Amino acid sequence: MLTNAIWLTIFVLLGLSLLAMVLNRRARDRCLKDFAGFLTTVQFKSGKRVWGRLVVETTGVEFRYRDDYWDQDHIETSFILYKQEFPTVWVFFRFRDELSDVNKVRRQRQLDRSFHPRFHRRWLRGLRNLLASLKDALTDITSAVVSAASATSPAAKALAAQQKQVARVQAELTGYAGTSYDPIIERHIGKRVVLEITRPDGVVEEHVGVLKEYSADFLVVLDLDYKDGDRVRDCDVIVPRAHSFVRHSNEPVQTNNGRKATASAPSAPPGGATRPR
Repeated sequence: MLTNAIWLTIFVLLGLSLLAMVLNRRARDRCLKDFAGFLTTVQFKSGKRVWGRLVVETTGVEFRYRDDYWDQDHIETSFILYKQEFPTVWVFFRFRDELSDVNKVRRQRQLDRSFHPRFHRRWLRGLRNLLASLKDALTDITSAVVSAASATSPAAKALAAQQKQVARVQAELTGYAGTSYDPIIERHIGKRVVLEITRPDGVVEEHVGVLKEYSADFLVVLDLDYKDGDRVRDCDVIVPRAHSFVRHSNEPVQTNNGRKATASAPSAPPGGATRPR
């Protein structure tokens, strides 16, 4: 009985580990994937900037330079940013004036697929959101499966050393299914919003753009007018959710007669409260 329980648990762990491996090979952040292959600029909280063609992997991103860069006594052709370094990032930029004609077409194709999705894309997005909502249930189910495989008390003692592996597999599976579902943000996909970004010096910037996508860690907002030095540039951004928020809807309000109200002079919030900043 002990031997059977041990082998059953090993097979369950092996199966779950293989499933986690397959899923995690595809588990690149869906916001970063939007910029994959595009010339992208990352600005760090320190003010440093790096740019290149973005390559996205599960463990981080790589910026591949257009030309060789000579740094003192060696040549550099790319910059690697690991996932654990993402908290140092302030914003990822995709400046429209830097896009090639081919990438302009690619970008437009992405927008068409996102804002006018076919049935199967809507179905897959709904399924993904459902799995994210059921993250806690998935954790309980995984625990129950592993517990059932090692239910007998003699086997439990023999399998005590396996608990760390069990916890790791559970975390990988729930982490994949739990790519953040936010019902508030979800309803603003494809609409104009006001994005708040907190700068490293604590100042809050407001930018108006179109919300395209979100994940557990990032937001993608398109068509921002961004003051870059002495000029204003049209760009798309990926911003970490740790210091960025979709704060307001920028969609015009429908009046009673069906016409859209103008947004040039917004009224005060109900109750006489001041508008938060």
